[in-house]
Amino acid sequence: MVSMDPFSISLDYMKGILDPHSKKIVRKYSDMKEFYQASIQEDPTIYEVYAQETPPNAGELSMATTILHPGTIGNEYFMTKGHFHIKKEASEVYIGISGHGFIVMEREDGKTACESVHPGTLVYVPPHWAHRAVNTGEECLIFLAVYPSDAGHDYGSIEEKGFSLRVIKEADGPAIRKNDR
Repeated sequence: MVSMDPFSISLDYMKGILDPHSKKIVRKYSDMKEFYQASIQEDPTIYEVYAQETPPNAGELSMATTILHPGTIGNEYFMTKGHFHIKKEASEVYIGISGHGFIVMEREDGKTACESVHPGTLVYVPPHWAHRAVNTGEECLIFLAVYPSDAGHDYGSIEEKGFSLRVIKEADGPAIRKNDR
């Protein structure tokens, strides 16, 4: 199989947008209400993804930025849906661009991890770990993700079981708590 030709794209560090991008996803509260314990009437935008995907061939890499808006639903911070990779042996790297938050991770055996993400951090998500981002700051959390193009995204497992950890807003700041669902 012949790989792609080299290419370059631009990353607007202020806006968090890749240019050009081959895919844009906008997730609103209505797309994610089952992920939150509380419910609201409004339908705010939770996050946006700008991806430059390559063919899903072994060895190819895709890139995407996520702009995770600040806010809470009840006492839970805005978060991404989270996913496992369909190809379980695929890993991923997150590079913090702006804002502050966490990458929450969990293996199928229940082991959990939570890593801080902020400007200049690189968070490694190993194979076999589900992962989601949580914005604990007052501004957008923007990060760049690099992952194998053939990794695939399994959102269904998270929709069905959720994550064992939740990041909650408390009086003295963010707190990582066990999910009581």
